[in-house]
Amino acid sequence: MVTYLRSSIILVLFVVSTTLSCTSTVALTPVTHSYNRADFTEAYERLQDLKTEYVKKQGPLLYALDAGLLAHYDNRWLPSNTYLDEAERRIWERYTESLSGNIASYLINENTRPYQGEDYEDLYTNLFKALNYVHLGDGEGALVELRRFNEKQQMLKQKYDTLYKAMDKTTGGIKSNYSKGISIQFSTSALGNYLQMVLARDTGDIDQAQFAQSNVQQAFKKQPSLYPFFPPRTLEDDLVPPPNNKERVNIVAFTGLGPYKEEVVERVWFSYDNYMKIALPQMVLRPTRVRSIDVHLSDGSKFTLEPIEDMGAIAQEAFHLKRSYIESKTIIRSFLKSTGTEIIDATTASMAREAKDADEAEAIHFFGSLISFASRIFNEASERADTRGSHFFPDRAWVGGITLPRGRYDARVLYRDRNGKIIHEQNLKNLEVTPDNLKLWESVCPL
Repeated sequence: MVTYLRSSIILVLFVVSTTLSCTSTVALTPVTHSYNRADFTEAYERLQDLKTEYVKKQGPLLYALDAGLLAHYDNRWLPSNTYLDEAERRIWERYTESLSGNIASYLINENTRPYQGEDYEDLYTNLFKALNYVHLGDGEGALVELRRFNEKQQMLKQKYDTLYKAMDKTTGGIKSNYSKGISIQFSTSALGNYLQMVLARDTGDIDQAQFAQSNVQQAFKKQPSLYPFFPPRTLEDDLVPPPNNKERVNIVAFTGLGPYKEEVVERVWFSYDNYMKIALPQMVLRPTRVRSIDVHLSDGSKFTLEPIEDMGAIAQEAFHLKRSYIESKTIIRSFLKSTGTEIIDATTASMAREAKDADEAEAIHFFGSLISFASRIFNEASERADTRGSHFFPDRAWVGGITLPRGRYDARVLYRDRNGKIIHEQNLKNLEVTPDNLKLWESVCPL
């Protein structure tokens, strides 16, 4: 009996130590420092230097997302698509893995399995792949990615209905607190449809362009909490046929950084010495400092950009369904852990009552108390929220448009804060305006 109890203690303490080291972070300070200075080349190269350590500690999916975004900002369109293709594939693989169940995540925590990817990361991956294709001159390839973006968006609710069914099956019929009435407000992306409108126009599909333009308007009308600003005024002129020898040109700009996750902990007490720990991730917004954007062209003309999508708010809203799913799993898992401690205490008391003498009863109480204590330590230490996430998706998207004579242009994109002070400037060189090319430019501000 004593040997068995000692073995149990050793096993529990081993699991505790393993749990405490099941996740680790990688120091990205050199990368983020370069990114914040808008030195995207240096940021990308520094991330490459950290690849081995990053993949080992955080996994290949997160590395692919970060590398794909930084490669995009550094105008490395093909490498960016390679990384983002990998990220999209891995997110799908993680989803199918979740359908079949992952026992460790029900016994310990979500950090025991590879990072699953957030829904907004999955959605906007296709959008940045589309922009890569734009820069490569492949309008049809870009439209394919934007259609995929729209399809994923429409499938969000169905995705979590399916995951809940898989969870109930994996947990042996233990019911979650999931309500079929849970929904999210995000149903149509103004940014995705805007880009689709511009590309359909430039590839000659006016019907599709008009349909996408209507969807932009609907996104603002039906989702006012996600789009608390007016539709861009440029929208009214973007499908108007330009005069002879002129072309309609549009620009999309990205500012700031998307949200990050932090842990929020609550403890529900069963008795005076036993509780259930609930550790959940929470999205924290990082609003952009940019309040206005001006574009100055080399021919003397200028125009302004207007916000079209609060990507940070949409990331938070898309997380709503997933957080409910995680909460259900967490409650089930924490309940099972706490119940296990109660069983240990009840078993110890029962065995002590049936002991042959006082010495054996005392030994049972001693070792039973040790196991119970180890179980409580395990429950506290192992219940940790998964706060992993990518680092370089933007916070907000802006758009604008202007009708220009055909030719070549340079552009100065000026980003201003709430006081009108220029906090960032990006120069775009040799922008060609012809009837045959895709007339969509892009700018990025890290602030």
